[in-house]
Amino acid sequence: MYCSHLLILQEILSEDQIEKLEEFFSTQIGSAAENITVSKVKKALGISPVIASKVLTKCKEAGILTAAYAIRCPECHMLLKRVESIADIPKGSFECYGCDESIEITPADIEIIYAIVDKGVFIDGQWHECENSARAVVREDSMESIFLAGGINEYLFCPTEAQYVKLGELYESVASRRGTTKDVGDTLENLTIELFNLCPVFRAAGIRTTTNQIDCCVTNKMFVNYGVLNTVGERFFIECKNENDTPSGGYMSKLHSIISNSNAGGKTKCIKFGIIISKKKGPSTFKSLAIKDYLADGIIMISICGDEIKNLIDTRGNLLELIDRKASEIMMDATTNLKEAGLYSE
Repeated sequence: MYCSHLLILQEILSEDQIEKLEEFFSTQIGSAAENITVSKVKKALGISPVIASKVLTKCKEAGILTAAYAIRCPECHMLLKRVESIADIPKGSFECYGCDESIEITPADIEIIYAIVDKGVFIDGQWHECENSARAVVREDSMESIFLAGGINEYLFCPTEAQYVKLGELYESVASRRGTTKDVGDTLENLTIELFNLCPVFRAAGIRTTTNQIDCCVTNKMFVNYGVLNTVGERFFIECKNENDTPSGGYMSKLHSIISNSNAGGKTKCIKFGIIISKKKGPSTFKSLAIKDYLADGIIMISICGDEIKNLIDTRGNLLELIDRKASEIMMDATTNLKEAGLYSE
């Protein structure tokens, strides 16, 4: 029987696979215990990269493992740096001290590696040398390969328990509606900015343009051409509607107008995504207008209501998974709930 710490994997792995994982963890000593990768787990358990990625993510959430990011030069393949957070990955170009080349780091050059937090949680006496104890991480474990395998959302949005608690407190401020009209309005904007800043590749803040006040502008520091990061683009706008009644359908048209103004004068790629976040659920016209605008000019707009944010907080859900699903429903003009169909887990 495997140790109780791995019970969290029962929905992902069979008992036999969990026992193999425990054996794998117990045989990692020295540097091997700090260089656990998707490809190593995939090989040890005979599972797909997607499942291996989910297993490691689940172990990280449970505190069994920690994750770090190893940056490798795309030219000479020298390991340049190891950082603890995606937010610490260098932006822009810099010199590789191995080949003296100026390089730009992409997800293909970043490898995700895991380390066992407490070796003592596994059965005593199982620690012994193994042939892969000092083997380096391989290209198969790049962020790009894992993202392409479908693991992008769980790596880029994983708040701590304390951060979820803070989100819950901010949501309660939205629900209570105490203070001045401005204070009440600010509560939803504060929650929204906090929520999006928990994704380490996003930077969120309220801004002004020459024509509009934008409740929340989000910049994407890791723009790639796949997954949800491709959907939202390099930057996007969020409008917050903290009203006790169902928000007006005209808000969707207003958001589209704001985005269109930002794209005017040949700036067609400036903004291609927008969100309305409202305390109350939006009307059905939100979705019908969003689909109409997407078919007309390719701008994707979604709406998220207070109940959905509360559910995300209560269930420790994934913001990027929620955005991905809602955007897919607009792009596919889907009348089926994609979560209920089993295509999304949030």
